[in-house]
Parts: sequence; structure tokens; C-alpha cells
Amino acid sequence: MQKTIEQVLAEEGQGFFQTVGDSMEPLLHHRKSTVVIQAPASRLKRWDVALFRRPTGEYVLHRVIRVEPDGYRILGDNRLWPEMVPAGWVIGVMAGFYPDESGQYVSCQSPAYRSYLKTLRLRRARLWLLALPGRVRRKAFSFRR
Repeated sequence: MQKTIEQVLAEEGQGFFQTVGDSMEPLLHHRKSTVVIQAPASRLKRWDVALFRRPTGEYVLHRVIRVEPDGYRILGDNRLWPEMVPAGWVIGVMAGFYPDESGQYVSCQSPAYRSYLKTLRLRRARLWLLALPGRVRRKAFSFRR
């Protein structure tokens, strides 16, 4: 029987997992990137990438954009709308990743990763602007009904 991510983290302290989805693009790629997830040693900090499990059983890997008293405000790098995640849902934190099949490891402490973090605000602004025409169109058509 295959172990859950929670079991792997409890037994080994860390695990290697392939990513699925585009919510963390351009950092992580659908079925091409592998993340190194560790059991959280303490409360997460802003900019940490948290692995959490929704009550539906779905695993989600998104970035902490704000630490709240009872949880975290979390947002994927390729998403516009954050969500509130209770601290109890968080099962791991990303320590590093392999962006593709090349085998090159990138630590979350590396200068390359830190440089990427500095571009996040600009990336989010661009994403918001690219989505603006669709939002305006939906709003305009909702008034016609």
C-alpha cells in the first residue's frame, strides 16, 4: 500500500514529490518539477511555500503571503486570489526543488531562489493586468442580464 505524504514526512522528515498543476508557474512545472518537502519545524514565515491538505483530501502547494494569528493567507504564484488556510491544514514546507528533469537542485536558501522572490510582486501585477479584460467583460455582461 502506498504511503500518504503525511506518513512519509512523519517517518522520514522529508520527501520528494512531483508537482501537478500550474498554480506555481513559472517556478514549478506541471509533472516536470520535483519538490523537496520537509515537516515544518516551526510556524511558517512569509514567502515560505506550504504544502497543505484541504478537507476534500486535495494536496495544494502555495506560497504564504501573510501570517495570520490562526493560520496563513496563501496564494499560488500563478493565481490571483488568496485563500485563508488554518495552521492545522499545513503538513509540510518546501525546502527546495528540481525545476525539471535536468537534475539541478535549487534550495530555498539559494541566491537564485531569493532573486525569484524579488520578482513576485511584478509577476502578480502582470498576471492581474492580463486577466483584467476578462474580468471587465464578465462584469459588463453580468449587468445586461
